[in-house]
Amino acid sequence: MATDPSVPAPRRVGGFDRGGQAWVLALFMTGGVGLGALLPLLARWASGLPWVPFQGPLELLSSFDSAWLVWGRPLLGLLAGLGLAAWVLADSPVLEIGPDAVEVRRRGEVERVIPRAKIDAVYRRRGAVVIEGVHGQTLFDADVEGAREAVRDAFVAAGYPWEGARG
Repeated sequence: MATDPSVPAPRRVGGFDRGGQAWVLALFMTGGVGLGALLPLLARWASGLPWVPFQGPLELLSSFDSAWLVWGRPLLGLLAGLGLAAWVLADSPVLEIGPDAVEVRRRGEVERVIPRAKIDAVYRRRGAVVIEGVHGQTLFDADVEGAREAVRDAFVAAGYPWEGARG
């Protein structure tokens, strides 16, 4: 089956590249280890402040001083950070922009399809890509990873009405 060269191929934007995945994993895992290691010190400090709520649970957390917890807390923090990083990576939307529709994918599955006929405007608001419908409703509004120019260029190349300045 021959493809029409005048019809642009769908382009994918969003998600994390390998470097971004490594950065997210390192950030969350390091944060988890640090929080696990410092949790008793932070809880002890916070339980000494009279205006901090939940004094009882904070005192309980600061009393955990068993030998196995010296390495166990950072290990649990590492696992929690790994789980949170995996969730962030999987939940990041990927947009497949074709001439007839925009597919929104999360966790490898198509979450929704937005037909081209329903799209009136596409623009960036901070890190989010916003797609508005012909009746002014918001069809998509979420942070999309990737270079601002690459996201804009993918929509413009497929013929979508990009609003605002370049990028």
